[in-house]
Amino acid sequence: MSKRAGARRGARRAPARRMPRLARPPRLLTPLGRGVLATAVVATGLAVWLSWHEFTQLAVAAFGLLLVALVWQVLPGALSGTLSLRQHRTVVGAPPPVAVLEVEAGAAPMLFPRVVVPVGPAAVRLRLPFLRPFARHQEVVEVPDLPRGVHTVGTVTYQKTDPVGLMTRSHRLGDELDLLVSPQVCDLAVFAGGMTSDLDGATSRQLSMSDLAFHALREYAVGDDLRHVHWRSSAKAGQLLVRQFHETRRGHVTVLVDASRASYPREHDFELAVSAATSIALRAVRDDLDTYLRCGPHLARSRHPVAMTDVACRFALHDGDDHVACAAEAAEAGVGSGLVVQVTGAARDLVDLDAAAARFGRGADWLVVRADSATEASARDSGALRELVVPDLAGLRALLARGIR
Repeated sequence: MSKRAGARRGARRAPARRMPRLARPPRLLTPLGRGVLATAVVATGLAVWLSWHEFTQLAVAAFGLLLVALVWQVLPGALSGTLSLRQHRTVVGAPPPVAVLEVEAGAAPMLFPRVVVPVGPAAVRLRLPFLRPFARHQEVVEVPDLPRGVHTVGTVTYQKTDPVGLMTRSHRLGDELDLLVSPQVCDLAVFAGGMTSDLDGATSRQLSMSDLAFHALREYAVGDDLRHVHWRSSAKAGQLLVRQFHETRRGHVTVLVDASRASYPREHDFELAVSAATSIALRAVRDDLDTYLRCGPHLARSRHPVAMTDVACRFALHDGDDHVACAAEAAEAGVGSGLVVQVTGAARDLVDLDAAAARFGRGADWLVVRADSATEASARDSGALRELVVPDLAGLRALLARGIR
C-alpha cells in the first residue's frame, strides 16, 4: 500500500514539476515576438466573440508577421566563420591582444547580425554590417583587459533574426581558443645575490676540500690531500696551509609558491607572490640553470622561459594546506638542488617553512620571500633561512641586488 500511495503522490507531483517548463515561452520568440503572438491570440478571440472585422484583420496581420519570421528562420543561409588570435600570450598590464573574426554569409542575406564573443569572464558584443548572400567580412575584436590566468576566447555566437525582430535563433561558429595572461615580472640583474655558475655547477656556502671555487687557506690536518697544500703560503707562515674550496653543485633551482589561501591576508598578495616567483624562475632560466617552479598541483621543470610563464598563468589559491607535501615532492624531483626559494604570504608560520626546507637536506641554500604589500622591504635571518619581505617587485629587485649570502 505504501508503494502505491507513493506512486500516486509522485504522479500528482510530476505535473507540478513539468508545468514550469510548459509555461516557459518558446526561446525562438523575442519579447516583441511574444507580444505579437499574444496580440494575435487576443484579436482572434475578440473577432470570434464580437464578430468585428477589425480584430480579424489585426489577427491575420499578426499571424502573417509570425509566419514570415518563421519562414525567415528556416531559409538556408547560416553564417559561417572562424575566430583567431594574433597572439596567444600576453602579460598583465600589457596592451591586450586582438582577435580576428572572419565570417561568410549563406544563401540568404544577413540583416546586421548580432555577434557575441566570450572572452574569459566577459563578453564582447558586436553588430555586423549588412551581408549580402555569400559575402565575406572581417571584424577586429578588441579583447578587454584580463587578470592573470588562462582565459577561453570563443566560441562565437551569432543570432539570426528576421527583419522585424520577432524570432531569433543562436548559432555557434569557430572553436574555443586559450589566451594565457602571465603575471607581471621584474628583471633581476643578478640572480640570487651573486649565485654563479661554473664548469661543475653553482657555488654554495658549503665548504669542501676538493673543488673549483677557491675559498681560503687553513692549517693542515691529518688526512688532507697534499696536492692541496699551498707551498708558497706555507713557506711564509712556517706551517703547512691547505686550500679550502666552496662546494659546487649542479645548477638547479627550486621555486615553491605557497598556494594556501590562509597564508595571504590579502588576495593581491598572492598575485605579488606569483610575480616574484616567476621573476626568480626567469632569472634562473636566463642563467641556464635547471629550474623547478611549482604552486599546488601545477609545476614546470625546464630551462625555457615560456614554460615558466605558462605554468604561472595557472597558479591559483585553494583552501587546503599542502605546502610541506609539495616541498617533499619537489625535493624528490630536484635532487641536488643548489637553491630552494619559498614564496609565501605574511601569515605563513616559520615552523612550516623550516619543515618544508628540511625536506631538501642540508646541502641546499634556503631563501624565503614573503609577499606583504602592507609593509616595507626588509631582510632578516631566521635560523638557517634567509627571509626577504617584499611589498612590490621593486623591493624584490633591490633586496636581491644586495645579495643573499
